[in-house]
Order: sequence, then C-alpha cells, then structure tokens
Amino acid sequence: MGKKEDVFLTEEAKKHLLKELELLRGPVTVVALLSDAENQPFNVYCRKLLGELSALSPKIIPVFAAPGDATAKKYNVSRTPTLLVQPDHYAIRFTGAPAGEEAQTFLLSLIMSSIGQTILSEPSKKRLSELTEVRNIKVFVSPTCPYCPLQALLGVAAAIEKADLISTEIIEIHENKDLAKKFNAFSVPQVFIDDRLVGLGLQPEEVFIEEIISAAPIKATAYEGADQTEKDLVIVGAGPAGLTAAIYAVRSGLNSVVLEKGALGGQVAVTPVVENYPGFTRIGGKTLMDMMAQQAIQYTEIHQGEEVLETERKDDLFHIKTNRAIYKTKAVLLTTGAESKKLDIPGEKEFQGKGVSYCASCDGYFFKDNKKVVVVGGGNTAATEALYLKNIGADVTLIHRKDSLRAERFLQENVTAAGIPVLWNTIVQEIRGEGSVSSVLLKDLAAGTEKILPVDAVFIAIGYTPSNLLAEKLGIETDEEGYIRVDKGYRTSVKGVYAAGDITGGFKQIVTAVGQAAVAAQTIFEEISMPYWKGKT
Repeated sequence: MGKKEDVFLTEEAKKHLLKELELLRGPVTVVALLSDAENQPFNVYCRKLLGELSALSPKIIPVFAAPGDATAKKYNVSRTPTLLVQPDHYAIRFTGAPAGEEAQTFLLSLIMSSIGQTILSEPSKKRLSELTEVRNIKVFVSPTCPYCPLQALLGVAAAIEKADLISTEIIEIHENKDLAKKFNAFSVPQVFIDDRLVGLGLQPEEVFIEEIISAAPIKATAYEGADQTEKDLVIVGAGPAGLTAAIYAVRSGLNSVVLEKGALGGQVAVTPVVENYPGFTRIGGKTLMDMMAQQAIQYTEIHQGEEVLETERKDDLFHIKTNRAIYKTKAVLLTTGAESKKLDIPGEKEFQGKGVSYCASCDGYFFKDNKKVVVVGGGNTAATEALYLKNIGADVTLIHRKDSLRAERFLQENVTAAGIPVLWNTIVQEIRGEGSVSSVLLKDLAAGTEKILPVDAVFIAIGYTPSNLLAEKLGIETDEEGYIRVDKGYRTSVKGVYAAGDITGGFKQIVTAVGQAAVAAQTIFEEISMPYWKGKT
C-alpha cells in the first residue's frame, strides 16, 4: 500500500470554509511567489492552502510564480513565500505563510477584496477618504498572537478602501527575521506607517485610521458628535467576567452593552493552555474565550476597540463617552481586569517590543529556534509561560527572587520534568542591548554577587496590577494595591457602579471571575428594579 498523504484541511474545516467562501462575489486572484529551495515548510503550506481553497471555490484563482520569473518581476516580489491578494486592484501583501491565527486574516482578506466592502465603520471610511498622501503600512504578526488578526485586518481594509494611496504588508516575524531585526519588531502586533513605528499592540480602529492620516502615533479621544444611546447596563471589559455578566444580565431582561478597548478575552486569551476550568481537561485560553464570546454575542452587543474615556453622573444616570459613542446608563459594571506588572528596571521600557515581552503566546514564536530567553517570576503565569516557551523550542531559564516557586505543584512538577533550569534567589537589575535585548544583569540575593547573562528576550511574569483608571476617575474606593473594594453583591462605594473579576483582587481565576459576574448581574437586575440607595417602601 502507498503512503497516505497527510491531511491538510479536515472535513470539518472544509465545511466551515465552504460556508465562509459563499460570501465571495467576484473572482479573487492570489499571486503566490513560492520556492522549493528556501523556507520550504512555509512554501509547501501556502501551495496546499491555495490548492484546497481553490478546490472549494472556483472564485479563488491562484497564480504561482517563482523567484525571478516574469510574474515576480511584474509585481516586484522576491521573498518566499509571499501572497498578493488581487494585485491588479489592491496593494495587499502577506510576507510569510498565513498560518495559525493569521489564516483567518487571509480568508477575510479574500472576502473583503472580492466584495469590495470592509470591516471599517462608516465614520472611519469617511475619515480615510480625506487622505491625500501615499501611505505604506507594515503590520508585524505571528501565528500564535490573538491580537494580530484584527490589527492586520484593519490594515488590509485600509488598503481596500483607499486603493490608490495605501499599500499594506502583513509580515510574519519568524519567517522574516531580517525584517523583524531591521525594524526591531520582536513583539506583535506592531504597526509601521512609512517605516515609522506608530503602534505597539492592538490599536482601536479610530486610532489606527488617525495614525494613517498623520503617519504618527496618536491617542484615543472622546467622541462628541453622536446621539446618546440609552442602556440599562454598560459593562466595561470583555474578559471572562464581562462576558458572563452580559449573558446573565440580558437573560434577566437588562438592555446591556459590553465595551472592550482591546481584544476579547483579557488575560485568558493569551494564556497558552487552561487546565483548571471545569468541563475542559485541557483547552487553549483563546479557544475558551472565543467560545464564551460566541455565546455572549447571542445575547448582547459587544463593541471591540471601544474605550471608555470620560464618565460622569447626571440625574441618577451615568453619561459615558467613548471613542465611538455616548451612553446614558442606569448602572455600570467594571470588569476591566488586571494588567501585567512591570519590573521598573533600566532597559525594560526601552526594549519593550524589542525583546521585552509580557506575553509568551504573542511574542514567543520569534524565539522558537533555540533562542536564549528568560522568564522572570515564580507564580502560575511564570511557570506556564516557561513551559510554553520550552515546548515551542526556545532555550528558556526561569528567574525567581525566592528559593521556591509559588506556582501550583502540578506546574512546578512540569517545570522540573521539562528540564527548565531555575535561578533561585535572583533578580534582574537591568536589561541591556543595542536596538534589541542582548543580555540581563542579574544579582544573586543570597551571595550578593552580580553577573551578566546573554539572552535574546526577557518575558516578565511577576503578577498583575489592577486596570483601575476608570475606577479612579469615578472616585471608587480601592484597597492599598488599587483593587476595587466590593461587598457580597459586588457593589462598589459609588452607587450604581459594580465590579467583578480580577479588578476586585483576591483569587484571580477564571472560575472566580465568572462566579462573581453572575452574582453581580443578578444584583444589578434587582437593584435597577428597586434601587437599594432609595430605601424600601
């Protein structure tokens, strides 16, 4: 018997793709510059991907080219693999194989270019129509980054909306290490406009459009021109707590909306593996959050990329201004979570995105080929990050300031079994490099000695600090660490404002967040019906 050919797309995946490809209207030409001599696995992937997509839909027309041939010269491409989408109409280029998270980006790019419509809002389209100068957009991505697809899609959408002036290139950092080094783009997503860094991390749509117009970094501003939208409840944050609260609130009859300035899922979305959530022995963090989001969106609106910038109370209602709209609401639920703590040492800020990272699943892929990296920390997150980096092929060392880890015993045993070395009683005093990280200065707390350790990257996982800026603006009482104080009904010190999840401190687990959110939603429903601050009649 002959050897059975490896399955590239499963039957289930093909069924899903067939449904997506029904959205195609006109034919889509994809010029693929491929080679059998370099980047072979990625070239093979692209050839198989285009072959199977074109077999599923005759509207997808692959044109294969080789380096140096007439087609390559016509479109000025030399790197392999490179995929050009509708190159006679748009300047959309995928430099590197669109694998992992970026496969969806590529698929949606085909659909948008086919129908001539994009994901951009009407205000963004109108603003982009005012552009009068040529812009070149580069978005650096990795196949494991959950934040990258939306940022990449915004870039593709801009190239479609303003085809005469905008070109967009999606660059996979691991396959194009020379470009990553040239631009010092070791963290993803990163956006360059006309070769100038304008955005590190996922940028809200409105901010991104303004960055295209100005070719410079900008900040989000409150939107003033919209009519006020009335809601019973505004939920700020779309992590496990926010999504759970949305489900329970709407099922109770509350007219609600969820606002999320970044990516859906919060910290869980960038957790490589979740092994302690009931019902799942082992599941990817982003997969779990995608499932939660899909369930929540059946009940309520979820506005990704919308940031709360101003809020005030008038006549027993909260007036909330975001970068997109203005809301009048009876209650506010803060599920803004927590963000990674910083070491606050020399070199940390300077090299963020250039070898300093707080997310292994986002940025670790670049360092998979036995690059030397360190993970700083001793808790569950640090252990999980170290295991993930080891699993993808990085040469990882764990650095902890104490003589034992705080992580769960199960994780500690896995760290030992994986052969990950730990530098005990050690702190990082400085991160050094020229352009990108090249070493760290360590201090042995027990011996009092210092040494320099050559490394390519530093992943910091020393815990979290509350995302409490909005709480501070509202004058909400917090504890000494900045976490919001709540009672058993998850009421804060400000009437009409509630909080749930990691923003309240305590035991930071997914199950804790969803449990708190369910209780908070029920409290809000009961108190909108009969506000506790007005007393009983």
